[in-house]
Amino acid sequence: MDRRRFLCCVGCVAGAALHGCTPTGRGPSSGAGKAPLKPDDVACCGVDCQSCDVRRATVHGDKEALKRAQVSWEKTAQEHWGMRTLDPAILKCKGCRTEGVDIFKGCRHCPIRRCCRKRGLASCAQCAEWESCGKLKGLFADEPRARENLARIAASAKR
Repeated sequence: MDRRRFLCCVGCVAGAALHGCTPTGRGPSSGAGKAPLKPDDVACCGVDCQSCDVRRATVHGDKEALKRAQVSWEKTAQEHWGMRTLDPAILKCKGCRTEGVDIFKGCRHCPIRRCCRKRGLASCAQCAEWESCGKLKGLFADEPRARENLARIAASAKR
């Protein structure tokens, strides 16, 4: 998925920018296998946080990988966040379910994450309106695996 398009579709400056893919848009998806997904396996919106380069670097304490991620995110920061340079201090994330210093600034302000938290849900899949949700519509256009992941979570909850 192209991050710049994702940012524009979600509709916030940095919202959910790191929810789940590498800057090139390539990365594993939690939807690849047939095993049931749990809400905690992916971001609230269904995107696979496990494939995010910044999250992996943060979780593993890999400073070199974080430097590489900083370089790859520089253009996005300039074009969408109005930064001349990307402050590596904001590139720390352990996924959208975390709090405090271990969550990316964009994830903290993500409207999808905010909606889930407001409703007391761990995942959009737990919401009866997720399939027609306007907040998710743009995301699904760019990242259909997120829809697949939410569908798998919703189906496993019905069993």
